[in-house]
Amino acid sequence: MTHNTPVNMDAAKPGFNALNVAVYRASTVVFDTTAAFMARRSQLFDGFSYGLYGTPTTRALETTVARIEGGTRAMLLPSGLAAVTHPTLALLTPGDQVLVADCVYGPTREHCAAMLRRLGIRVDFFAPDAADIRPLMDERTRLVILESPGSYSLEIQDIAALCEQAHAGGALVMADNTWGFGCTNLFTHGVDMVSTALSKYAGGHSDVCMGSVTVRDESLFRKLKASFAALGTGVSSDDAYLIQRGISTLDVRLSEHARRGIAVSRWMRQQPGITAVLNPADPSDIGYARFQRFFTRGNGLVSFVPQRQDLPALAAMIDGFAHFRIGASWGGTESLVALADLSAARSVRARAAGAFVVRLHVGLEPFDALIEDLRLGLQRLRNFPVEDSPTPTAIAGLAKS
Repeated sequence: MTHNTPVNMDAAKPGFNALNVAVYRASTVVFDTTAAFMARRSQLFDGFSYGLYGTPTTRALETTVARIEGGTRAMLLPSGLAAVTHPTLALLTPGDQVLVADCVYGPTREHCAAMLRRLGIRVDFFAPDAADIRPLMDERTRLVILESPGSYSLEIQDIAALCEQAHAGGALVMADNTWGFGCTNLFTHGVDMVSTALSKYAGGHSDVCMGSVTVRDESLFRKLKASFAALGTGVSSDDAYLIQRGISTLDVRLSEHARRGIAVSRWMRQQPGITAVLNPADPSDIGYARFQRFFTRGNGLVSFVPQRQDLPALAAMIDGFAHFRIGASWGGTESLVALADLSAARSVRARAAGAFVVRLHVGLEPFDALIEDLRLGLQRLRNFPVEDSPTPTAIAGLAKS
């Protein structure tokens, strides 16, 4: 053996049997024969042909995600957003129509309203708590995109009814299940594709970006997988390992986040200066009946609509938090706060200018400290000097939801 002869480090070591999935880092995959190399494209769906399209590490995570989502096949993508955008590019052609829940994640909305429309695809939005999309459907409707609960405002669509209507019109249904990962099986309600941001509760530690698309139909899987491969989309085995490790504690983390989320919701409802508290897992929420139909538990997300809608006062509340750090995303162990202006992010229902919603992610810090942080923050909001100019009132629609 010469000094540059490769050593096979993948061979199983006798007596070594680890609990964790190994990290296989690879771009090039080698083959034993020319015939196997020439036939490598046949390995796209179940084998290994090139590191971009799958390694033993990523395949193991795909199996785990498919099981949790209730599907048979899962595909990994670099982000939760990619898990929504890539299927639209794979399935839609110019002249098609896509129907989109009005409460979807902001970048999803931007993708549909900008890129898809630029490609000649008609995009129409429907109410975030819709139970009937038939008036919007026609012979061109090919895809319906759900997100339940919705981003920031946390409305829940009637998932089963919308799936039945979509299928009757020949359309597929894709649901963003980032909120409900580990808490639902959307396939039992008729969803065809489940897209999830694994960056959130699956990873659980705010240190990796990844998404997944899960299906039950084998032909749909092969169509999507071939399209994703053609787009050059893949994930690293190191990132897949981090998600796999996070999933090992998913159940216990979700249970604690959900318990704290309910506690914060109930506490917030007792505080002055709040128009609405939004958490569908809370029995006091208007969406609780639908939550019970489609989900088994909640999580640490709680939104609220403050009566005061002037940005300086809201900034005083948020900037002074000690534990609720300002940041996008959620699902990690740390508490987060994010401010959203929904006045320009909704199409179906008119929103007052400056319609601010505050979203909390209740983390795993000492709970009493989190409540004190919120108490002091709301106090800063109430005590901030009122500006001379009038400020808009809170969103009427959210106040009822």
